[in-house]
Amino acid sequence: MTAARRAAMVVLSAISMLGLLLAVAALAFGRLDGLAFYVALMVITAFGVAYLWRGERALRKAAEAALPPEERPVRRVPRRPITFPLLESVLTFAFWYAVAVGVDRVVTGTTSVFTLAAIAPFAAFILATITIAGRHMAFRLTAEDDERR
Repeated sequence: MTAARRAAMVVLSAISMLGLLLAVAALAFGRLDGLAFYVALMVITAFGVAYLWRGERALRKAAEAALPPEERPVRRVPRRPITFPLLESVLTFAFWYAVAVGVDRVVTGTTSVFTLAAIAPFAAFILATITIAGRHMAFRLTAEDDERR
C-alpha cells in the first residue's frame, strides 16, 4: 500500500467520523440542514474509503497470484459461528431478575412496582448479557488453546 493511499484513507475516515459527531450535534440543536449536510459528508467519505480499499485489495490479489503456490499465504479457516443459547439466556435472565429483586428487598425492606418493572429487568438484562458473553468467550478461548496443542 502506498503511503498516499494510506494517508488518504486515514484522512477520509477521520472526516467521516467528524461528520458523524457533528451530525449528532446538529440533530441536538434542531438544525436539520446541518444534519443532512453532515450525513451526506459522512456517506461520501465512507464511499471514498471503500473505493481506496477496493483498489488495495485488487493489488494484493494480483501480487499473490504472481507468487508460486507454495509461497502464497495460507488461507485462514473461519471459526465455527457462535449459536444463540436461548434457553440458557432465559434461565440466566430469570436468575439475575430474582437476585435484583432480592437485593432490593433486603436493602429497602420492600419491593416497589418501579423495581419490578424497570430496575430488575434492566439489571437482569445487563448481568445476563455479561454472564453469557463472558462464559462463551472463556470456553471459546480454552477450546482454541486445546486445538493448538
